[in-house]
Amino acid sequence: MKIWLILQTIAFESASFYLVFDKEMTPTLWVAFFTSHAIACASFTALSWILLPKKYKRPVVSSMSFLFFFNYFLPLIGMLGTACSLLVALYLPRKPNIVTWEECEKSPLPQNPGDEVNTQFGTGALREILLHNGDPERRLLAVGAIRHLPRQHAVPLLQLALKDLTDDVRLLAYASLESIETQINESLSLFKRQLAHQPSANKAYEVAQQYWELCYLGIAEGVLRKHYLEQAEQYLHQANVIQDSASSNLLLGRVLLEQQRPKEATIHLERALEGGLLVKQVAPYLAEAAYRSGDYQIAKQYIAYFPEQKGEKLSQIKEYWV
Repeated sequence: MKIWLILQTIAFESASFYLVFDKEMTPTLWVAFFTSHAIACASFTALSWILLPKKYKRPVVSSMSFLFFFNYFLPLIGMLGTACSLLVALYLPRKPNIVTWEECEKSPLPQNPGDEVNTQFGTGALREILLHNGDPERRLLAVGAIRHLPRQHAVPLLQLALKDLTDDVRLLAYASLESIETQINESLSLFKRQLAHQPSANKAYEVAQQYWELCYLGIAEGVLRKHYLEQAEQYLHQANVIQDSASSNLLLGRVLLEQQRPKEATIHLERALEGGLLVKQVAPYLAEAAYRSGDYQIAKQYIAYFPEQKGEKLSQIKEYWV
């Protein structure tokens, strides 16, 4: 079959070129040329299709049409190009790479990771170093890098470092946590003085925000945490008395949720929603409040507003509930 197609291709293509170069062309001879060339292309297309690997044979119409028209509109050159491509692919295939690993240069741990939270030097990598690296110097270097991370990422890692068996690591972690707490307390004192000098909703909100941050970051615990939450609630109520705002109501709702008061939290969260905040900003807290109140249908309605990005905690909750 293959030999017959090869001979037929050579015969008809030779005949077509014989007509072009040996005789003065007339309309009849041009028709004969194109007919002979078409038969040669059809034969060569069938031959090429037979030689193609299985994965390139489907769909049949598309693959054969491409081969035919490519050879038809490029007389002789198209056939030579197709033949060379098939010969090279079939008899000189690329050798598979048997190396399954690549040696990489060891990357040093940065002293100032800055915004590299989502890179190989992010919180996950630093946590692994603190937990599993047996070299105290390496763990000490990790704590030094953690100090430059954003607070919400740094505090949990520093608290983990407080459990380290090496004194130097624990002391550096403690000093770093103490520094963060001092910064927040200094801001708190400043905002309180400004509020006392000139009462305003913004200043009351800033004071509450500092109290909330001490609790949110996990710096305050036990009775002290309870006291800070009460202080945050008090200043947020004061801010709302001066000027009711969506941001104050949102934070107040979160504070009340932390105090296990979901029904009161729902009132302020709904006011935040009415104040102009987007549903997706308030929905997680409204869903939490509804869940804690035992109203699972309402919780499910708010969960429907959660984002759908893969890997996000909220998207995982949404996938489970919805």
